[in-house]
Amino acid sequence: MCGGQATGIDDPELIELLGYWQSLKVDGRLPARRALDPAALPAEIVPHLFMYDVERDPLDYRMRLAGSMLCATVGFEMRGKTFDEIHPPDRAAEIRQEFDTVVHSGQPHYAKRSAQWLPDGLLHYRRLLLPFAEDGVTVDSLGGASMFDLPDRPLF
Repeated sequence: MCGGQATGIDDPELIELLGYWQSLKVDGRLPARRALDPAALPAEIVPHLFMYDVERDPLDYRMRLAGSMLCATVGFEMRGKTFDEIHPPDRAAEIRQEFDTVVHSGQPHYAKRSAQWLPDGLLHYRRLLLPFAEDGVTVDSLGGASMFDLPDRPLF
């Protein structure tokens, strides 16, 4: 199950993250990655944060930052890995299309999904994907957070 742009968000931390990202925009321009200050976010969301570098020619993504909860949930360290090293082949095309859309549109994207490939079996999660641009226009980083439906944190 997935959503479109950043609509339908019902997770308070992701709503706050989106509002924070919007506050970083100046004159409608996209914020630079360096403008993101994790200390300005609720402590509960920081372990769920991620950041990808956008690589060009061909368009690809490399994980720059992966919060401790994300790594613990997926079962491996994701920093430094490419998109295809992180995402399972049977879901990669759909997820990559969302990443590509954010890069080309400069608009956030929200999705609800199921992750069957994880070590603990089927888990549901919500993901907010946000564009960042050093020059305010050309997306060079994607950031956001993935909130998994863990036993102590039901999401659906």
